[in-house]
Amino acid sequence: MSIIVIVDDRSINRTIYAKLSQSIGPEVEVRDFGDPAEALEWLAHNRADLIITDHDMPQIDGDEFITRFRAQPHADRVPVMMITVRDQRVLRLRALESGANDFLHSPVDHCEFVMRARNLLKLAQAMESRGQDPVRAPARREAERPAVEAPRAPAPVARLDARRPPAQRRAKPSDWRFALRLDLNSGRVAGAQALRDGCPAELGDAEAVEAVLGSAAPLQACRRGPIRFTLRARLDDVSPAAALRLAGRLAEAGVTPGWLDLRFAAEEIVAAPDRAEDGARALAAAGVGLSVDLGALADAMGEDDAGEGNGPASLDAFVARWRPALAFACAGAPDEALRLAWRLARWRAAPVPMIAGGIAEAALLTPLRRAGVREAQGSCFGAPFAPRDLSNLFPPMADGALKRPA
Repeated sequence: MSIIVIVDDRSINRTIYAKLSQSIGPEVEVRDFGDPAEALEWLAHNRADLIITDHDMPQIDGDEFITRFRAQPHADRVPVMMITVRDQRVLRLRALESGANDFLHSPVDHCEFVMRARNLLKLAQAMESRGQDPVRAPARREAERPAVEAPRAPAPVARLDARRPPAQRRAKPSDWRFALRLDLNSGRVAGAQALRDGCPAELGDAEAVEAVLGSAAPLQACRRGPIRFTLRARLDDVSPAAALRLAGRLAEAGVTPGWLDLRFAAEEIVAAPDRAEDGARALAAAGVGLSVDLGALADAMGEDDAGEGNGPASLDAFVARWRPALAFACAGAPDEALRLAWRLARWRAAPVPMIAGGIAEAALLTPLRRAGVREAQGSCFGAPFAPRDLSNLFPPMADGALKRPA
């Protein structure tokens, strides 16, 4: 059993990180703390295999927390991953001196969170089985290093610079795939989510935008559509100026703006509602589609006395104003998935389109449609397709069909 300790003063972050950590596997146990002092007290008497801590916390910030933790016996054997906001290079360097091993930008990318946490756990287990320290102590000074060092194995993911960001690594054609979405009412393929190396591609990745536009333009030129190509987006990548540049790129490529769907994480909207409003306004002006990935918030939403799902007020207001499609994971048991779909359908911000992801069983499609889900995506539709195969999936439309609204 692997124990992951989460330290964050915000309860919504702890809920999300706990859900993501538990998705690593059934052998993972999660303990979360809103007070770093309580976490330190618990860690003094209990074992942890990985610690995930926020940086910006009152009273005891991430740096001080790691410094105090590393002072405990055997603490040098436990990997620590710190979550920071963008453009905090000085803070990350300071955290490295404190003993942090890896970093994630906030709001976190779910796929990256799971992969990095899993890799750190495997690294710790492998080193422990060899009787070695699974993580390095804070970096040695240059003067303490030998003049010539023996060749080393490739640096583990725990290194801050262990791998280049996706946007800086030139993608091969084989890196790109498209996971298709089926319209549950018409039965046609309604959209595709761009994937890079198996993870959702992002708007901030220039190559991802190029891949989507390069795939969408030929389809539209051959009178196929409307089709919505989905890219993940962060609020950092959306502004009026960025939306204007994006509209220019769409026009240059000959792609209708409505063919592009930008999907934001719900927790990011909750954390920065004003920025989310500004971004949505800019995208609406550009004509780009908008959807929201509920993520762990879908499970965290309770039910009020009327039996309606009640999400965070800021997310509720955002959905009521901009009417984005709501995407949620449907990878659990069929009865659990259906209960979640019905609850989201009754959410007070509805009616809005709903997209169910992670569908592994075709038997779920009809019940989900009856629950009000418009589109579905998952392994039951086959493996993600290469860009060259898209033209075979979207037959040309008749002249009359082109005149109907999207």
